Amino acid sequence: MSLDEKKRVRNLVLARRGALTERERQEKSLHIEKQVLTLPEYEKAQTVMLFLNFRDEVETTALAEETLTRGKQLVLPRCAPQGILIPALIRDLDQDIKPGTWGIREPRLQGLREADPWAIDLVIVPGAAFDGQGNRLGYGGGYYDRFFGRLRPEVLRVAIAFATQVLPEVPVDPHDQKMSILVTEEGVHRY
Repeated sequence: MSLDEKKRVRNLVLARRGALTERERQEKSLHIEKQVLTLPEYEKAQTVMLFLNFRDEVETTALAEETLTRGKQLVLPRCAPQGILIPALIRDLDQDIKPGTWGIREPRLQGLREADPWAIDLVIVPGAAFDGQGNRLGYGGGYYDRFFGRLRPEVLRVAIAFATQVLPEVPVDPHDQKMSILVTEEGVHRY
């Protein structure tokens, strides 16, 4: 698949997502959060990795707070050079997080407690676009695709996105990793 095609689709879908009003994003994010919290896989997981939203992504701060409230281990990614994601254990969102690369909220370097990827039970993943076959078009850095190889093979990858980000088909390459579950405000899709 050509990089130009991926870029074209990414730009198209991100423009659609960006056209949502703030109120629409908040309401849809709340529906998505409620569905994630009732997933049996989430309920069983002891260690949950998720991301803190950036720009107009699905809001995840409340989901991160609820994960801590429920006594689960919360892991958030930190972007490192060479496209590496460092999974960091978070105990307090106010103290352990700061704006990092591109203004993305991520774990502080100072006092960073790295999590063992094999201890992670569930990963909640962002992305630009998704399709009905479980394919994910990321933002182009390959961070998550590389990170998935460090997890236990049975760890579920749960993508969260607005329904406007779902297409009949997204361009993928052989190295692109499929999602196990996609949650939108319209429902839960399992692959």
